[in-house]
Amino acid sequence: MGKGQLIDHLKEASSDGRLTIYMYQKWQRVHGGAPVVELLEKYGSWSNVLREAGLEQQMPRFTKKEMIQMLREAAKEHDSFSSADYRKWAMANDAPTLTEVVIQFGSWKVAMIEANVKSVISLDQKCEIIQSLLDATEELHPLTSTAYARWAKQNQRPSITKVVRRFGSWSQALEEIGISTRELFTEMQMMEALNEAEQEVESLSPWGYEVWQKEMGNRPTLKDIQQMFGSFDVAVKEMRQTVNQRKGG
Repeated sequence: MGKGQLIDHLKEASSDGRLTIYMYQKWQRVHGGAPVVELLEKYGSWSNVLREAGLEQQMPRFTKKEMIQMLREAAKEHDSFSSADYRKWAMANDAPTLTEVVIQFGSWKVAMIEANVKSVISLDQKCEIIQSLLDATEELHPLTSTAYARWAKQNQRPSITKVVRRFGSWSQALEEIGISTRELFTEMQMMEALNEAEQEVESLSPWGYEVWQKEMGNRPTLKDIQQMFGSFDVAVKEMRQTVNQRKGG
């Protein structure tokens, strides 16, 4: 078969200038012509076959593996990831267009599943938050939720809302990096918090302190105090003794 005839066959077999091995094989079985294997043996690859027929412009610019990698890279830059987000990212990063992705995978949903984007986003966000918490421990003493919230805003790090959403609570986030909330406050700071609470609540009970602490934030929790002193009553007793000693001094 001459080159001209081969090119004619390939173009006839193509659909809108696009021709896969499968498409050509279906056409060849009906119309005859060189078998796929013969073309591959002669030209070395299907890409070379398409190039010979002048159809190389219809070859995918990116492999499926490359598309998956780029989808994951794009996902890491967004808190939530939609096709619209990807379209903008692709335009700015010379990546496969949304249309190319859909053609490759069949749909946007399938592309997200095959690239395992949800897991990638989740893991990447968790790593970013953990690193931010570690960085914050170097600058904030104590590392409280209120102090972190200010620090995160100033340094463009994951917000306290994202931290709590990802780990369930501020204390659980700290536990993830091996910090007990009890370690954030000294014994004196806990007594000062108890003294402050006693001035503002009608009756300084465990329940009353807990309500006050949640409203105030950035104060030792009831659990912190109980772990430090053994019990809430002992903590209150020591606080009052310390306050009285200061007044007497």
